[in-house]
Amino acid sequence: MGEKINVLQLPFEGAAPQRDPLGLESIPDDTRQRFLRFRLAGENGTFLPIQDIVEVRPLKTTDILPIPEISSSILGVCNWRSEILWLIDLNILVGDLPLWKQFPVLEEPIAIVVQSPQQSVGLVVEKVDDVELLDPESIHQPTDLSPSEIAPFVVGYLPEHKGTVLDALTIVEYFLQESLYAA
Repeated sequence: MGEKINVLQLPFEGAAPQRDPLGLESIPDDTRQRFLRFRLAGENGTFLPIQDIVEVRPLKTTDILPIPEISSSILGVCNWRSEILWLIDLNILVGDLPLWKQFPVLEEPIAIVVQSPQQSVGLVVEKVDDVELLDPESIHQPTDLSPSEIAPFVVGYLPEHKGTVLDALTIVEYFLQESLYAA
């Protein structure tokens, strides 16, 4: 007897294109990816690929333990899954007004937890807007970035969304370099 095939399994890479159930024409593969949209001071929209994000969580300012004599972009640390999570004020890192200097004072910032093989870091922002499906082909290479502090962290620009796509792993690597030099 022949081997049974489970028709409910998802197609694997390299599989033939899916066929329309009515047999009319093939259904194109969806190459869009999910991006988290949030706002930084002065920005229309900022995006991070969902695949780089471990968790998005609200913070209470009382949960943030400040660390003295360290880079101004580091807000401090908090408890995350029984581990120490370093918190970076993403506004400062990209050359904008610090979260704690905004008016009205932000009472419940949001931490976007990203992870590299070496470290988990919370990128602290004022607000998270939504998750959007975007075609990676629509990301344009940046030509002129102001402020220039953001340039090392930018993957590209989405003109139709008036937003900037950031590289979370580059931000974590920058944090690791900063923390090594601060020690």
